Amino acid sequence: MEHNTKKVSKGLLQSDELYQYILETSVYPREPEPLKELREATASHPRAEMATSPDAGQLMTMLLGLVDAKKTIEVGVFTGYSLLLTALAIPEDGKIVAIDVNREPYDQIGFPIIKKAGVEHKIDLIESEALPVLDKLLEQHGNEGSFDFAFVDADKVNYWNYHERLMKLLKVGGIAVYDNTLWGGSVVMPHESTPEFMKPGRQYTIELNKSLADDPRREMGSNKRKVLKGLLQSDDLYEYILETSVYPREPEPLKELRKATASHPWAGMGTAPDAGQLMTMLLGLVDAKKTIEVGVFTGYSLLLTALTIPEDGKIVAIDAHREPYDQIGLPIIKKSGVEHKIELIESEALPVLDKLVEQHENEGSFDFAFVDADKENYCNYHERIMKLVKVGGIAVYDNTLWGGSVAMPIKYIPEGRKPGRQSMIELNKLLAADTRVQISHASVGDGITICRRLH
Repeated sequence: MEHNTKKVSKGLLQSDELYQYILETSVYPREPEPLKELREATASHPRAEMATSPDAGQLMTMLLGLVDAKKTIEVGVFTGYSLLLTALAIPEDGKIVAIDVNREPYDQIGFPIIKKAGVEHKIDLIESEALPVLDKLLEQHGNEGSFDFAFVDADKVNYWNYHERLMKLLKVGGIAVYDNTLWGGSVVMPHESTPEFMKPGRQYTIELNKSLADDPRREMGSNKRKVLKGLLQSDDLYEYILETSVYPREPEPLKELRKATASHPWAGMGTAPDAGQLMTMLLGLVDAKKTIEVGVFTGYSLLLTALTIPEDGKIVAIDAHREPYDQIGLPIIKKSGVEHKIELIESEALPVLDKLVEQHENEGSFDFAFVDADKENYCNYHERIMKLVKVGGIAVYDNTLWGGSVAMPIKYIPEGRKPGRQSMIELNKLLAADTRVQISHASVGDGITICRRLH
C-alpha cells in the first residue's frame, strides 16, 4: 500500500481524514504504476486541482469494464489522467477521441508517461474547441450510436451542449460521465456566499443537474423530510443530490417503501436511496438475472433489485429476522407484482451460503450480490460470495465507511460503534489485497464498496 504523506483535500466529504482513508485503503493500492506516476507528476502543475480525482478514476475504470468499452470519447484532457486510465482499460485495438483546447499540459506531462505505458496508439487527441469536433463526428456516417463511453471535464458553460451531442454519439446502454457536478459543494451554498470565481460554474452545474434529472433518455445514478448528510460535508449537499438526481427518478414503489420505512425505530438501517440508485445502474450493466442478498430489513434494496431484473429473474434473500420485511416491505412488493422473483430465507446467513456453495450448480452462477448485515461476518460472506458470483459479476458491500468512523481516532468512537468500525477496517484491508476482484469505494450512503470478480 502506498502511504502518500501529501495532504489531500476532503473534496465533498466530512473530513480530510476520511478522504485520505478511502485513497490509502482502496484507491492507491490498486492504482496502476503509470497512473500513479502521472498523478504525482501532475501535482506540481499550478492547476493540479483540475485533474481527475483518483477515486473518481477508480469508479470510471470499473464502468469502462462493465460496458466492455472499446470506442470512447473524452472532452477535456488536461495532463491526461482520465485519458490514460481509459487507454489502460480498453482493449489493444480500442480507440479514444480526446478533445482539448490546449494540449500543452498533456504534451509536457502526460504524453511521455502514456508513451512509456505503450498505449498512445489508442488515442486521437484533437486540439480544438469541443463543439465543432462533436458536430463533425455527428456529420460523419457511422459515428452515431457507436461510442461506448464518454467522459466530460471541460468548460461548464457547455456541459448541456456536450450532453445533447453525446446522446447521439453514444450507443444505447453506453455511459456518459460528467465531472464536477457538485462544484465543490457550492451548488447548495447561498449565491452571496459563493466566491466570485465559482459563481459561473455553480450556475451552469445547477442548470445541468436539473436538465439531467428531467432527461428521459438516460438513467441516473421531492422529499421535504430532512435527511442526514451521510458522509458529505453538509446535510444541504446530501439533500441536493437526493432532490436533483435521486428522488425524481425513484420508482413509485421504492418511494412508498422508503416513506413507510421512515417510521420504523431502526429506519437508519435502510439502504440509502443514492446508493440504491447506483446499485440499480450496476444491476443493469451486468444484465443481472440471478442475485443474492444478505440482510433485507424492510426490503428497499430487495425491491429495487426485483424491479430491475427480468420477469424470470430470481433473488435469494437471507435475513435472520423477517418481521420488518413482512410488516412493511412485503405488502408493497406484492402490490408491485415482483414477489415471485424473491425467495426469502429466514436464517443466519453463513449456513445458507455454505449450503448454496455445496450445491455444485450454484458455483459461479450469480450475477450480483448485495451485503448489508452483521459487520463481523463481512469477510466470511465475501469468501463465500466469491465462489457464488460469476466472473464479471458484482458484489456490493454496504456501510464500509461506517459513518466516517474508520478514519477517526478510536478514542472518539462511541463504544457501541467500535466493533463495526473494526470489522469495516478489516474488510477494507481484505478487499484492497484481494486480487480476485476489481474494487471501487464509492462514498454514497454510508460508503459502499463495489467488487467486480475478475477470476
